[in-house]
Amino acid sequence: MAQNRILAMFPRVRFTCTLCGECCRRYWIPVTHIDVARIAEFTGMKPRDFLALFPKDMAADWDEPVIKLRDGEYYLVLKKRLDGTCIFNKWVGDKPICSVHPVKPNVCRYYPFIYWLDGGIVKFEVYDKAIGYCPGINRGGFASFRVEISSVGESVRAKSEFRKIINDWNDKVSRGLIDGSIDSFFNYLESIVNSSKKGS
Repeated sequence: MAQNRILAMFPRVRFTCTLCGECCRRYWIPVTHIDVARIAEFTGMKPRDFLALFPKDMAADWDEPVIKLRDGEYYLVLKKRLDGTCIFNKWVGDKPICSVHPVKPNVCRYYPFIYWLDGGIVKFEVYDKAIGYCPGINRGGFASFRVEISSVGESVRAKSEFRKIINDWNDKVSRGLIDGSIDSFFNYLESIVNSSKKGS
């Protein structure tokens, strides 16, 4: 992929976010270390206060790094409240509005679209599970993909870096160099996040 120019293909689809907040309630939100660093800096919260580990055996096969702990395998996600809403939803009237909107995870920025790389071209499509569910699809004007294109390079890099970070963790757990507890994982992640903040 060219450094300064992103080649992309996207669907011609009408979309306007209605701010219904249902995507925040329906899905578990996977995050990278870069998402975590941005949210931690914006909120002043420690990562362990807003993150959770979702068991891999309770999920579909997500295209996310799998974290090995001594008691199983997990995906890193944002916490949810008991009512199913994301920890960062704030009720305004009858709508759960995102309180970290300026720094929300890239996966949230893209919904209801997903992307993948195909020979150096970034291809976007409507997420199949959003069709018939997301009320913003087929509303308003055609999606411009300005936000998605402006952040996709960073998103691709973040996913690649995060995969290496988790592979390093998993290797250390497998070799018995780390005890593989939840607390150890969050200590490891917080050291990575603090390094990311210093480097930015």
